[in-house]
Amino acid sequence: MFSRKGLHPSQLIAIAFSAIILTGTLLLSLPIATQSGKSTPFIDALFTATSATTVTGLSTLNVETHWNLFGHVVIGFLIQIGGFGIVGFASLVAILLDGRVSLKTRLNATSEAGSNAPNVKQLLLNVLKIMLFFQVILAVVLTWRFATEYSYSFNDAIAHGVFHAISAFNNAGFSLYSDSMIRFARDGWILIPIFTTVFLASLGFPTIAEIRDRLGLKVARILKLAPGYSMPKQWSLNSRIVLWASFALLIFGTVAIALLEWNNPNTFGSLSSTQKVTDSIFASVMPRTAGFNALDVSKMEPTSWLVTSVLMFIGGASASTAGGIKLGTFVVLMFIVYTEIRGDTAVNIGNRRLPRSMQRQALTIVSLYVVVTIASIFILRLSTPFSLDAILLEVVSAVGTVGLSTGITAALPEHAKILLSLLMLFGRLGPIIVATSLALRTTKRHFEYPRERPLIG
Repeated sequence: MFSRKGLHPSQLIAIAFSAIILTGTLLLSLPIATQSGKSTPFIDALFTATSATTVTGLSTLNVETHWNLFGHVVIGFLIQIGGFGIVGFASLVAILLDGRVSLKTRLNATSEAGSNAPNVKQLLLNVLKIMLFFQVILAVVLTWRFATEYSYSFNDAIAHGVFHAISAFNNAGFSLYSDSMIRFARDGWILIPIFTTVFLASLGFPTIAEIRDRLGLKVARILKLAPGYSMPKQWSLNSRIVLWASFALLIFGTVAIALLEWNNPNTFGSLSSTQKVTDSIFASVMPRTAGFNALDVSKMEPTSWLVTSVLMFIGGASASTAGGIKLGTFVVLMFIVYTEIRGDTAVNIGNRRLPRSMQRQALTIVSLYVVVTIASIFILRLSTPFSLDAILLEVVSAVGTVGLSTGITAALPEHAKILLSLLMLFGRLGPIIVATSLALRTTKRHFEYPRERPLIG
């Protein structure tokens, strides 16, 4: 337990992110950050800084035309700092999962996070290495494509490649283009590397680390080398959940969006079958993580908005930069329902039994998300002129830290911008703070109330 004089981890996380956001707001408010040389209004600077630090991607301003090189660099740094901080803290939470043992013991038990790192410092260094590895690869591919196919100057190609690589791996959804990725809707050399990187990043560091380590063992066996470590034959439960759920949602989203948009003249109508499939995959991956769009969201079918909102609400894996309630939370909730329907006494996934504390965490996180989302939709519906389906997508995009929008963000009144900023902060810190608080808090009650069953259902 932490001493009473020290800060609780949840307080430390909230303070750290708030400090980053305020610093970014001040920098983006400066005249040197804009192309016009004029100061950016505080609310818009705050919204942009919050969106970047929480790796969301919503913006009240045109990122391409409003900000200059300095502003783009600040946004890129906020995305990178916010992304690394989120992954670092979330990875530590994954280590602290069921903790009744000391914090020090849990922090050193890095194998539970799917890593062979001997300590937390090594764990976070591994996180940084993985982030930079994928970002460098994507930056090289995008830089090459921008320079050779779109005749960018060498400096512009590097700048655009690096920025979008940072934004993609951190699932931020910020783009240097006013139409996001719509201008590249027919370019698989741009879309495929981006959605592949985004998808891999959404798996979370523990799963990526386990994939890396298991591939390392196979390569070592092939080359007849001594790997220096060993791993159990069975994959960890976290990785199994993340991989199966990720591919299931990828297929669901791709098929649903393809069927709904295939003949829509405003989206897929003029594309070839191959391009439609590529864009469907892109549109399925992005709502759970990054928020880039290769088609005009405002012209999609309303049912496609609903599918998109569902994917945004679920999000990616824990200990990743993806948003939403997280894949693990969603799968645990589904198995709780399945267990109750079957009448079993314990919630089992695969050949593992889930502790009751984890079940309570899942229910708590989902309940908080639902209450906050519904309350925000209610407030915006009463105080803005926009339709319910557009507000639903905007709110879920903010609370899921995704960044997709039907185009209403810039037209929102100031109170709505502040509300969305709070939603983005809640969406990014909410699950981490809840998980940290529940994992580190041990309440001893020396009595129990009498049992009674109210009527439900």
